[in-house]
Amino acid sequence: MIFQSMITAIIEKLQETVNPYWIIVFGSTAENREREDSDIDIAYVSDTTLGNYERFLLAQELANIVHKDVDLVDLSEASTVFQAQIIHTGKTIFCSDERRKVIFEMKTLKMYSKLNEERQIVFDDIKKRGSIYEE
Repeated sequence: MIFQSMITAIIEKLQETVNPYWIIVFGSTAENREREDSDIDIAYVSDTTLGNYERFLLAQELANIVHKDVDLVDLSEASTVFQAQIIHTGKTIFCSDERRKVIFEMKTLKMYSKLNEERQIVFDDIKKRGSIYEE
């Protein structure tokens, strides 16, 4: 179970390092199905960009603070499908700019919808042929 003190510590550390305008908890924590050994999945959106290694180190710092493994995702660098999944299933734990959050959500969901339209042609072709592979 994630406690309010953990959420507060996560928010404070992220504000100190990447100054995000939006932080989301997703995965088992957001869906109230976490177990004792569950990690905490956190996504954020910020104007500050970290490299993969820097983000990994920040996740380790967060893990040391909350005494649980932490998966940390820069939502602006995630795939469109992953972004849409996090937006759909995640829970906002911090937002300093609602307007930017809504714009990010709308752009992501628009890109996801367009992707699904484009993929539908491929899926229809696979269904028609009955196979993924051409013969």
